[in-house]
Amino acid sequence: MQHATPTASPDFDFGRHPFDLLTADQRAALAGALDIALYPREAVILCREEPTDSLFVVLRGTVEERRGGDVARIHGPGDRFGLQALYGAAAGDGTGSHRFVAVEDCVCHLIPRAALEASAAENPAFGTAILGDFAQRMRDLAAERSNREMAALTMARIRQAYLHPPLFVEAAASLRDAAEAMRQNRASSVLVRGADGRTGILTGTDLRDLVVLDGRPVTDPVGPLARYGLLTLDRDDLLFNALVLMTKHAVRRVVVTENGAIVGLLGQSDLLAVLSNHSQVIGVQVEHATGPDDLRRASRSIVELIRTLHATGVKVSFIADLVTELNRRIFRKLFELLAPPELLANSCLIVMGSEGRGEQLLKTDQDNGLILRDGFDCPDLPGFAADFTRHLVEFGYPPCPGNIMVSNPDWTRPLAGYKDAIFSWIHRPDEAAQMNLAIFYDAAPVAGDATLLADAKDYLLGRLQDNQMFFTQFARPALSFDTPSGLFAALFDRRRGEPVDIKKAGIFPIVHGVRALALERHRAETNTVERIQVLAELGALDRKMAGDLVEAFTILSTIRLKARVDLPEPGPEEEGAELAIDNLVYPDRLGKLDHDQFKDCLALVKSFKELIAHHFRLNH
Repeated sequence: MQHATPTASPDFDFGRHPFDLLTADQRAALAGALDIALYPREAVILCREEPTDSLFVVLRGTVEERRGGDVARIHGPGDRFGLQALYGAAAGDGTGSHRFVAVEDCVCHLIPRAALEASAAENPAFGTAILGDFAQRMRDLAAERSNREMAALTMARIRQAYLHPPLFVEAAASLRDAAEAMRQNRASSVLVRGADGRTGILTGTDLRDLVVLDGRPVTDPVGPLARYGLLTLDRDDLLFNALVLMTKHAVRRVVVTENGAIVGLLGQSDLLAVLSNHSQVIGVQVEHATGPDDLRRASRSIVELIRTLHATGVKVSFIADLVTELNRRIFRKLFELLAPPELLANSCLIVMGSEGRGEQLLKTDQDNGLILRDGFDCPDLPGFAADFTRHLVEFGYPPCPGNIMVSNPDWTRPLAGYKDAIFSWIHRPDEAAQMNLAIFYDAAPVAGDATLLADAKDYLLGRLQDNQMFFTQFARPALSFDTPSGLFAALFDRRRGEPVDIKKAGIFPIVHGVRALALERHRAETNTVERIQVLAELGALDRKMAGDLVEAFTILSTIRLKARVDLPEPGPEEEGAELAIDNLVYPDRLGKLDHDQFKDCLALVKSFKELIAHHFRLNH
């Protein structure tokens, strides 16, 4: 944004609505607070992604509101703009593509936020009019985003949907053979290679009608009974075209080709899954995966799902729940694909850390382990564990720097071995033991026999004693990192361009402080918000503090997610690229609302750390 130097303000036109609602005294007060700014031709007055402290009102000249290369609106004398940036409701895509530009030399009045809010508070009719107009703009913006999302979906290609592998039988095969092929491959149709070179289709419905209703012998060949003249579309055709084709011909599937060869069948339910909710198609991909490569493709799709959900305003807690479920389904399916049956029956795959708490929004370091049934021996266990970890790395889940993965024998051991480790972590605690205990306390089962983890957790909680020294040491990491506060506003003014590690400064102190309080009460919950709620019910946390912590945790998680997904979209060659694992937030890139909330949240975290320090006597 090109900044213009404010000068003394000439007369402001109070005859325009809603400023005509102000009384004479209110007009005088507002006029006294006004500034005026001059902008040369083609100057960028404001980007929606940039915070501002003023509402802009055009005095002379014309301002274009541009989105990319298009002109979205034109603002002339008397028109106002900037409320969305003023209150943090940025509508851009993080690339500076949504901006206000002076078409000619332009003069604007600047109404400071404080003066605007004072007038709104003193004159409710004025406040309702000006902020009501803003609310309508927000509704228009939401509708515009919805339309863009629908446009994106209707432009989706068939290759983005799940395709059922083609299942072929020869024309001479019997109806029984066709039915058996469908059963073995969990398919609802077969493609029939005709003697004349044509390809036909026979569905499960066709089989039912032919055998049950028409009484055909199951030994009849399928060739003469198949339906030829297939409905086909290319893999790069639009999904919308497939929907139209299915609707027109009243069919539930179309055959998909690539370079003239049949590559799969697109079912109606799979098509609608893409058009209605991208998460469903990822779930279908996982369910039908026959090898790690299928899971890798499904895993890569989660990145775009996160972007889509965030762009459409879905709450961060819901995104975390959905991403957690999809990640666990991928882990479970990979485990089932790689593990021999006897390992599946005699072990429990666990996830820990943010994945165990159900709070993972991005693909962070792996934190997983395997609990084996006592007495069970798996000869090729090291090979399986190495393959499992390697495939997850290929899926985009980085290896854990602390080596907390199934490929590490310390985290793939019998139940008795875990109990020995837990005993050591509690009774001979050092820094590594405290970290291991904290991570394991957050563990959740993913696949196999979940009772193995439940047994280990029961042992952990049963070994805890009312040992003040132990809990003091366990809680201490909550104070490990500095949380800026106090003179925070002055700090931001001086160092707005410097990043803040939002995980260390805000999220981790809440997570670990709450974890320490929950462990002290021998609670089995793993999710941070659930722990806070239970602690409030038990009286271990003041209810107001509990409510504030939940809100702060949600806001900080949302800002952390925004910092990643608001980066420029990847190009075609980067489609499916992972979101960078980076906890740095740049205060000068936050909208006004996010900026203020960030400061308030960190101030609350500072207070919570003081509470933890007092409760666990960390300053003694």
